[in-house]
Amino acid sequence: MLRTQPTAGADAPGLDGARVAAVVGFLVFVELTSGIIQGMMPALLPELGSVLHVSAGDLNWVNAAQLLAAAVSVPLFGRLGDMYGHRRLLRIAVLCLAAGSVLVALSPSFEVLLVGRVLQGPLAALLPLEIGLVRDRLDTAGGRSAIAMLVGALTFGASAGMVVAGLLRQAISSVHGVLWIPAAVTVLCAGVVFFLVPESKVRAQGKVDWVGAGLLSVGLATLLLGISQGPKWGWTDTYTMTLFAVAALTLVAWVLVELRVAEPIVDIRLSVRRTLFPVYAASFLLGIALFGAQTAAVLFVSSPGDKLGYGFGYDALGIAWLMLPSGVMAFVASLFASRLFKLLGGRAVLAVSGVLMAIGYVFLIEAHDKPWQFVVVNIINGLGVGLALSAMPVLIVESSPQERTSIATGIYNTAKTVGGSVAGAIFAAILTAITFKGTEIPTIHAYTTVWWCCAGVSILVAVSATVVARPRSSVD
Repeated sequence: MLRTQPTAGADAPGLDGARVAAVVGFLVFVELTSGIIQGMMPALLPELGSVLHVSAGDLNWVNAAQLLAAAVSVPLFGRLGDMYGHRRLLRIAVLCLAAGSVLVALSPSFEVLLVGRVLQGPLAALLPLEIGLVRDRLDTAGGRSAIAMLVGALTFGASAGMVVAGLLRQAISSVHGVLWIPAAVTVLCAGVVFFLVPESKVRAQGKVDWVGAGLLSVGLATLLLGISQGPKWGWTDTYTMTLFAVAALTLVAWVLVELRVAEPIVDIRLSVRRTLFPVYAASFLLGIALFGAQTAAVLFVSSPGDKLGYGFGYDALGIAWLMLPSGVMAFVASLFASRLFKLLGGRAVLAVSGVLMAIGYVFLIEAHDKPWQFVVVNIINGLGVGLALSAMPVLIVESSPQERTSIATGIYNTAKTVGGSVAGAIFAAILTAITFKGTEIPTIHAYTTVWWCCAGVSILVAVSATVVARPRSSVD
């Protein structure tokens, strides 16, 4: 049986309103740093690969290694945080991130770079742990506002990271020198988490479902590895098919184990309820639209318009400035998201977010010849993404037991990551298949096909929101 201690709440002894506000501010700083690190790495990766003499194909492993480590870290850190304290696991996650960032900054070889990226994997577990902590410390309204601010900081940081990378690269002579900046900031984050953030009070009592954690980790790792390497190895290659087979068998075994154990790492029966499952489905779909479209957008705006008939020939810094409005508007949306939750309810906000993103992609399909058109699209999509990323954790938190907050939000993060991985593979196949005759260069129809897919997925996000059932204790 699970047993919990009473929630501390925002008025817990020794933690007044000012202290609560300060704690949320510290966590926002940590999440902003996390977003900047995520945004900087793609912009610096090509040059880093050149310095380390790594082929373009092998560079795929740099992102794959971090993605696979994240797939393992999120469910495990989430469950352990619910059981032993969110700050305790947040400390471990930040230390791993700091150590990984230092190794990435050093990276005298490709192997060291990969180890660093693996250690950066728990970066994905920061947000679920922070959400568990603020839920413990704040009332419902305060928790909604704090969650929205954390999500907004992450989204804004990811967009700003590209600009930061470009500006720092102009001021610092080497790519390794640039990478020391985020490494130093992560060390500062460790100090913030160790000395300025209080521990949560609520605990999930019981044992850790290590068998379930292991099966889920192996299943997700093999699935994401197959998806990430499928375009390189070939979808019918023996290695690819073996990975998918192992993933399918392992995940089936995991579900059977979770249905039988008394204290599963993921409560399957809870997750498939109409209060949660549509939100998880929406997060998967959001991952497709959010992450899948990023690569296509970067390739499009960097293409030489005078030669291909589309694109603007932008360099990395130009791309970053063009994409920045998306992150800015996502952060703006997070600032007033809690008011919309109170006015409309979380389900309606999620539905609105899907409609906004669909409008943005349809506009892009019809108008993509000028840079200002991309700015307009990024403003619209940024608002939609910000509302979606703010609404989903709120709906999940308010529909899940308090002692399972981190693992419930961790599933949401994992679903979003898997959606992005699937989209990356599918959209890569589209851009490879629809090309100018006799070349490997995508035509404009390849890009519009990707954007039509994103528009359709965005509509499905809105549809998913309409079937989310109200929790019995709903305050919408």
